[in-house]
Amino acid sequence: MKKLSSQQGAVLIVSLIILLALTMIGVSGARSVMMGERMTFASRDAKVALEVAESVARQGEAHIDALTDINGFGTTGWRRAAGEGPNDLFDSATWTDANSQEVEVGMTGPNGSTKLKGRMYIELAGLASDDSDAANVDMSAGKPKQEFPDIQVFRIVSRGVGVGGTERIIITHYGRAL
Repeated sequence: MKKLSSQQGAVLIVSLIILLALTMIGVSGARSVMMGERMTFASRDAKVALEVAESVARQGEAHIDALTDINGFGTTGWRRAAGEGPNDLFDSATWTDANSQEVEVGMTGPNGSTKLKGRMYIELAGLASDDSDAANVDMSAGKPKQEFPDIQVFRIVSRGVGVGGTERIIITHYGRAL
Protein backbone atom coordinates (compact mmCIF):
# COMPACT_ATOMS: atom_id res chain seq x y z
CA MET A 1 0.00 0.00 0.00
CA LYS A 2 2.84 2.38 0.56
CA LYS A 3 3.87 2.14 -3.06
CA LEU A 4 0.44 3.21 -4.31
CA SER A 5 0.23 6.23 -2.05
CA SER A 6 3.67 7.53 -3.10
CA GLN A 7 2.59 7.74 -6.80
CA GLN A 8 -0.73 9.42 -6.16
CA GLY A 9 -0.16 12.76 -8.10
CA ALA A 10 2.41 11.73 -10.74
CA VAL A 11 -0.18 10.69 -13.38
CA LEU A 12 -2.04 13.96 -12.98
CA ILE A 13 1.13 16.05 -13.42
CA VAL A 14 2.24 14.07 -16.52
CA SER A 15 -1.29 14.40 -17.99
CA LEU A 16 -1.29 18.17 -17.42
CA ILE A 17 2.15 18.54 -19.08
CA ILE A 18 0.96 16.57 -22.14
CA LEU A 19 -2.25 18.61 -22.28
CA LEU A 20 -0.23 21.86 -22.07
CA ALA A 21 2.04 20.70 -24.94
CA LEU A 22 -0.98 19.80 -27.12
CA THR A 23 -2.59 23.17 -26.37
CA MET A 24 0.59 24.99 -27.41
CA ILE A 25 0.68 23.02 -30.67
CA GLY A 26 -2.98 23.86 -31.33
CA VAL A 27 -2.48 27.58 -30.64
CA SER A 28 0.58 27.65 -32.91
CA GLY A 29 -1.42 25.98 -35.70
CA ALA A 30 -4.28 28.46 -35.31
CA ARG A 31 -1.84 31.39 -35.50
CA SER A 32 -0.30 29.98 -38.67
CA VAL A 33 -3.72 29.64 -40.29
CA MET A 34 -4.67 33.21 -39.35
CA MET A 35 -1.35 34.56 -40.67
CA GLY A 36 -1.92 32.67 -43.94
CA GLU A 37 -5.39 34.18 -44.26
CA ARG A 38 -4.03 37.69 -43.69
CA MET A 39 -1.31 37.18 -46.30
CA THR A 40 -3.84 35.84 -48.81
CA PHE A 41 -6.15 38.81 -48.24
CA ALA A 42 -3.27 41.29 -48.59
CA SER A 43 -2.15 39.65 -51.83
CA ARG A 44 -5.69 39.66 -53.22
CA ASP A 45 -6.20 43.28 -52.19
CA ALA A 46 -2.96 44.31 -53.93
CA LYS A 47 -4.07 42.55 -57.11
CA VAL A 48 -7.49 44.23 -57.01
CA ALA A 49 -5.83 47.65 -56.53
CA LEU A 50 -3.54 46.97 -59.50
CA GLU A 51 -6.46 45.90 -61.68
CA VAL A 52 -8.38 49.05 -60.74
CA ALA A 53 -5.34 51.22 -61.61
CA GLU A 54 -4.91 49.41 -64.94
CA SER A 55 -8.60 49.85 -65.77
CA VAL A 56 -8.38 53.56 -64.96
CA ALA A 57 -5.30 53.86 -67.22
CA ARG A 58 -7.26 52.22 -70.08
CA GLN A 59 -10.03 54.77 -69.55
CA GLY A 60 -7.40 57.50 -69.73
CA GLU A 61 -6.26 56.11 -73.10
CA ALA A 62 -9.87 56.12 -74.31
CA HIS A 63 -10.17 59.76 -73.23
CA ILE A 64 -7.01 60.62 -75.19
CA ASP A 65 -8.34 58.80 -78.26
CA ALA A 66 -11.44 61.02 -78.13
CA LEU A 67 -9.44 64.29 -78.03
CA THR A 68 -9.45 66.61 -81.03
CA ASP A 69 -6.83 69.00 -79.62
CA ILE A 70 -4.84 69.65 -76.45
CA ASN A 71 -6.38 73.03 -75.57
CA GLY A 72 -7.92 71.73 -72.32
CA PHE A 73 -4.53 70.99 -70.72
CA GLY A 74 -3.32 73.59 -68.22
CA THR A 75 -1.64 74.18 -64.88
CA THR A 76 -4.50 72.90 -62.71
CA GLY A 77 -7.09 70.14 -62.82
CA TRP A 78 -6.67 66.57 -63.96
CA ARG A 79 -5.41 67.44 -67.48
CA ARG A 80 -2.02 69.11 -67.14
CA ALA A 81 0.42 70.81 -69.49
CA ALA A 82 3.96 69.42 -69.76
CA GLY A 83 5.81 69.72 -66.46
CA GLU A 84 2.71 70.87 -64.56
CA GLY A 85 1.79 67.55 -62.95
CA PRO A 86 1.77 67.11 -59.16
CA ASN A 87 5.25 66.64 -57.67
CA ASP A 88 4.51 63.92 -55.12
CA LEU A 89 2.50 60.91 -56.26
CA PHE A 90 2.18 59.70 -52.67
CA ASP A 91 0.81 62.97 -51.28
CA SER A 92 -2.91 62.75 -50.53
CA ALA A 93 -3.43 66.18 -52.14
CA THR A 94 -2.41 64.69 -55.50
CA TRP A 95 -5.49 62.47 -55.44
CA THR A 96 -8.15 65.08 -54.61
CA ASP A 97 -10.74 66.48 -57.01
CA ALA A 98 -8.49 69.51 -57.56
CA ASN A 99 -5.69 67.42 -59.10
CA SER A 100 -7.23 64.19 -60.38
CA GLN A 101 -10.45 62.73 -61.69
CA GLU A 102 -12.36 59.89 -60.06
CA VAL A 103 -13.28 57.11 -62.47
CA GLU A 104 -15.63 54.19 -61.90
CA VAL A 105 -14.36 50.84 -63.18
CA GLY A 106 -16.25 47.71 -64.17
CA MET A 107 -15.29 45.78 -61.03
CA THR A 108 -17.45 45.54 -57.94
CA GLY A 109 -16.57 45.36 -54.27
CA PRO A 110 -17.16 42.38 -51.99
CA ASN A 111 -20.88 43.07 -51.65
CA GLY A 112 -21.29 42.77 -55.44
CA SER A 113 -23.19 46.02 -55.89
CA THR A 114 -20.69 48.79 -55.12
CA LYS A 115 -18.54 49.69 -58.12
CA LEU A 116 -14.85 50.19 -57.41
CA LYS A 117 -13.32 53.55 -58.28
CA GLY A 118 -9.87 54.87 -59.04
CA ARG A 119 -8.32 58.23 -59.82
CA MET A 120 -6.12 59.56 -62.61
CA TYR A 121 -4.54 62.61 -64.09
CA ILE A 122 -3.09 63.08 -67.57
CA GLU A 123 -0.06 65.23 -68.31
CA LEU A 124 1.37 66.22 -71.67
CA ALA A 125 4.79 64.63 -72.06
CA GLY A 126 5.93 66.23 -75.32
CA LEU A 127 6.16 65.30 -78.98
CA ALA A 128 7.67 62.22 -80.53
CA SER A 129 8.71 63.69 -83.86
CA ASP A 130 9.91 62.10 -87.05
CA ASP A 131 13.07 64.17 -87.11
CA SER A 132 15.62 61.40 -87.55
CA ASP A 133 17.82 61.30 -90.61
CA ALA A 134 15.66 59.35 -93.03
CA ALA A 135 18.72 58.33 -95.06
CA ASN A 136 19.86 56.19 -92.12
CA VAL A 137 16.69 54.15 -92.07
CA ASP A 138 15.37 54.53 -95.63
CA MET A 139 14.79 51.12 -97.14
CA SER A 140 12.45 52.27 -99.87
CA ALA A 141 15.00 51.54 -102.64
CA GLY A 142 14.02 54.51 -104.77
CA LYS A 143 10.35 54.61 -103.74
CA PRO A 144 8.96 57.88 -102.41
CA LYS A 145 9.93 58.52 -98.79
CA GLN A 146 7.15 58.30 -96.22
CA GLU A 147 6.36 61.13 -93.86
CA PHE A 148 5.02 60.43 -90.40
CA PRO A 149 2.97 62.83 -88.30
CA ASP A 150 4.22 64.12 -84.98
CA ILE A 151 2.90 62.06 -82.10
CA GLN A 152 1.74 63.83 -78.95
CA VAL A 153 2.80 61.76 -75.95
CA PHE A 154 0.65 61.77 -72.82
CA ARG A 155 1.66 60.61 -69.35
CA ILE A 156 -1.26 58.87 -67.64
CA VAL A 157 -0.90 58.46 -63.88
CA SER A 158 -3.57 56.24 -62.36
CA ARG A 159 -4.21 55.09 -58.80
CA GLY A 160 -6.25 52.11 -57.71
CA VAL A 161 -7.30 51.20 -54.18
CA GLY A 162 -8.26 47.70 -53.13
CA VAL A 163 -11.18 46.88 -50.84
CA GLY A 164 -8.77 46.66 -47.90
CA GLY A 165 -7.08 49.98 -48.61
CA THR A 166 -4.01 48.78 -50.53
CA GLU A 167 -2.92 51.36 -53.11
CA ARG A 168 -1.24 50.86 -56.47
CA ILE A 169 -0.06 53.67 -58.75
CA ILE A 170 0.68 53.12 -62.44
CA ILE A 171 2.43 55.54 -64.79
CA THR A 172 1.97 54.87 -68.51
CA HIS A 173 2.80 56.81 -71.65
CA TYR A 174 0.38 56.88 -74.54
CA GLY A 175 0.92 58.53 -77.90
CA ARG A 176 -1.49 59.85 -80.49
CA ALA A 177 -1.24 61.95 -83.62
CA LEU A 178 -3.48 64.99 -83.29
